[in-house]
This record gives sequence, structure tokens and C-alpha cells, in this order.
Amino acid sequence: MNAPIKIGWAQTDITPDRPVYVIGQLYSRISSYVHDPLTATCLALDNGESQMTLVSLDMASVPTEHIPQILSRLHADGLDPSRVVFNAIHTHNSSMYGANVTLEEFFKSVLGDLCPEPEEPENILKGEELSEFFVEKMVALIEDAWAARAPGSVALAHDYAAVAFCRRPQFLVDGRKETRMYGACSAKNFLGFEDCSDHAADMLYTWDAQGRLTGVAVCIPCPAQVYELHDFLSADYWGEARAFIREALGDLYILPLCGAAGDQNPLDLVRISKDNVEELKIWNAQETAVWRNFDMLQECRDIGMRIRDAVLRGHEKARNYRETRPVFRVSAFEMDVALRTVDEADVLAAQARIDAIKAKYAGSKMPEGEMVRCFEDIGYLNRWKLQRQSTRFRFPVFVFRLSGAAFATNPFELYVDYSFRMKARCKARQAFIIQLSSNAKGGYLPTRAAVEGGSYGSKPVSTTVGPEGGDELVEKTLAAMDALF
Repeated sequence: MNAPIKIGWAQTDITPDRPVYVIGQLYSRISSYVHDPLTATCLALDNGESQMTLVSLDMASVPTEHIPQILSRLHADGLDPSRVVFNAIHTHNSSMYGANVTLEEFFKSVLGDLCPEPEEPENILKGEELSEFFVEKMVALIEDAWAARAPGSVALAHDYAAVAFCRRPQFLVDGRKETRMYGACSAKNFLGFEDCSDHAADMLYTWDAQGRLTGVAVCIPCPAQVYELHDFLSADYWGEARAFIREALGDLYILPLCGAAGDQNPLDLVRISKDNVEELKIWNAQETAVWRNFDMLQECRDIGMRIRDAVLRGHEKARNYRETRPVFRVSAFEMDVALRTVDEADVLAAQARIDAIKAKYAGSKMPEGEMVRCFEDIGYLNRWKLQRQSTRFRFPVFVFRLSGAAFATNPFELYVDYSFRMKARCKARQAFIIQLSSNAKGGYLPTRAAVEGGSYGSKPVSTTVGPEGGDELVEKTLAAMDALF
């Protein structure tokens, strides 16, 4: 007989009380105000034989630079730090919780003092002070959730919520298909989209021993990026979704999980293109903010209501199938897949363009837009250094089975096709494929169609792994999931 499941929940506010650098775009942003709170939520599952602790963050990506320190400070009795995994909702309106990594570690690594320096307010919160704020919050959150463990029950549900739309339209250019991320679909040469979308809503519900609903984990295959081009802090559509769910079901814990969505966004480009032709060009360039012609708050509210409706429908089904002794098995291991490599000729060409830029601005600061336009070439130089050390990319993976469902993490912005393959072929009746997780960062993982189509999200600078590595990821993840069944 399976052991009784114990469930622990906790939540904390991670909203900085001073201006911070905002992560998610290539140009530098410093927060101007808080639109809605940023939170972190933790779910601890334990049956005495297996354990898994999930931490969901209102952030753009997992804080890999802080994870070793967080795990080393965890001292709760019985808690295994090697079974703690972080994931992010991928809002582009959250803090970096440290340095301005894009500027300090990416652009300055090649361009050095030519990079422009952002004008910082005197009271900006950054560096070690901000890092310690975040680390302390995470340690307390995880230990609180672990301490809160108590016997309860769990149930699963699958439904649908129309949230994600493919953000990679294709156009006919000189007789061939060309992909343009956030391209204007109203153009005469618009052909369609590179890929489809996944509207699945996968949910895990928890109850206490008295039968009171305590929380829900909700996996939506779409980043939280309605507000992404602005400098205020926000959990984006998840802020609205949480409010609507709690209004309907009470003050419960809500753990957002981002499903595979590397080629997705929450806005319908077909609908908004006619009124945003020039705005979409600025959006794609990532050089500055742009006000687009639609009501961002209403978009977030509409999405939040659609997620709420799926959660309510799921609850109606799940509450009749609660389990106090579900099958619970965990597998945590290192995976390696093929690194996406670049050709020396492309690297030399990139170096020549970088050298020309350096000569043009020698002794002065380059405009930020010029710096951003060096992004792709810097990517070639960085990849060349990396592939001379290894042609494999290694990262942790967490796979666990809970009742009839499999949960599998990966560190990528994973294109939706890979998730479809895993969901369709695995032995589990239901699969939660959780991207931007695994306590690592892997960039985008594009399909062959995306590499052929081009544009941001499919080029070497933004992709650590290519389609060959994607194939490996699918097969190795499937093997790990199926081994638990």
C-alpha cells in the first residue's frame, strides 16, 4: 500500500520596496512603480519515502546564481535540498534580484567600457543587498512550506484555457518562408504561423485532512508577458488569475507552472496587428519601450478569467477523485544533450562586425540601441568559446509521478512541439511539462522549422541547444517518466 501523502504550502511577497533593474528585455529598465505584487509560492510533497518541493517565482527565469546559496542554508529536519526545484512564470516585469546581468555579464563581456551606463536613482536596490533580500525570502519560504506539511489528499484535472498564441508569424519573402517574431500579420505577404498552440490547463489540487481545499498547481503553456515592454513591476496575467481564482474558491495557495511555450505569447497577433504595425517593429527590436494600441489590463483580466474558469471546471471533476495515498515516486538526475554549435566562418564575421563597432565608438559610449544590435554577434563569440570546452550541455532534471500524472522539468523556453511529443507518447495519463525549471538556464529550444525560419528565439545567441538536442531531451525525458510507471 502507498504511504499517506503530506502536503505543505507557503507563500511570500518578493516585491522590492525600492527601484530595481527589471529583467526580460535587451535594453536596461529600472522599475518606476509596482503595478501589482510579486510573489513566490512553495508546495512541499512528502510521504516518508519520496519528497518533492516546488517553488514558483514571479520572475523571468530561475535565479541560478542564487540557488546554491539558498539550498546550502536549508536546515529543516528531513528536508532534502536536492529535491527542491524552482520554476518561473516568465514575466518580463520582475526584478533581477542582483546585478543587471544582461548589461554587466553579456554586453560588457565583449564591448566593455563602450557600453552606456544607465542612469540609476540614488535609492536603487541592487547587488549583494538585493541578492540577500531574495535568498532570505526563499529560505524562509521553503522551510515554512516544509514545516506546514500535514496529512491531506490530492487530485488531478485536465481542462483547457485559451491563453497562448504563436508569436512567430511567417511571411513570403523572395519566394521563401521567413519567420518574424512579433511580425505584423496584417502585411500582404503574411502566410500563417510557424507552429500551433497548446491550450491545455493541467491542474493538481490539494485538500487538508478535513476536506478543505488548500491549494492548486496550474500549468499553463504560456509566458506571462502582456506587460513586457514597460518598466513597472507585475506578475502580469497571473496577478489577475490568482485574484479571480481566490474570489471563486477562497483564500487558497496557487502555484503557477509555465508549460512548454518557447514560441508562444499571450496576445493574438492576428487581432492586434492592424493597429500596431509600427509598434510591433519596435517590440521585436527590444531596444526601447513601446506603447501598443490595446488595453493591457483588460487583456490580463480576460486571461485571468479564462484560467479561473478552467480551474473551476477542473475542481468540479477533481474533488470526486481525492487520494490520500497516491503513488508518489521521484527521479532526479543530470541530463546532457547536444550543444548547438556555430561555424568558425560565422564567428569570424561576427568578430569583424564587433571590431568595426568598437572602432567607431573608440573612446566614447555607444548608444544603447547600437549596443543591443550587437546582441547576435556577441552570441556567436560566446558560443565559440563554449563549444571549444564541450559540445554537450548538462543540466539537472526533476521527474516525478503523482497518481496517474507525470511531472517533468526542463531549463529551456521549450517550443510547444516538443511538449506535444512527450505528452502524447508517455505512459502517464496526464503530463505536466514544466519549462524554465530544473534549476538551470538553457535559453530557447527551437524546432527545425524555427531554425529554418529564423528570427529571435531560433538563432544561436538565444539558443543553447538546437533541434538535435531537442530530440534527445524528448527521448530521455520520456524514458525517465515511463520508468516511474
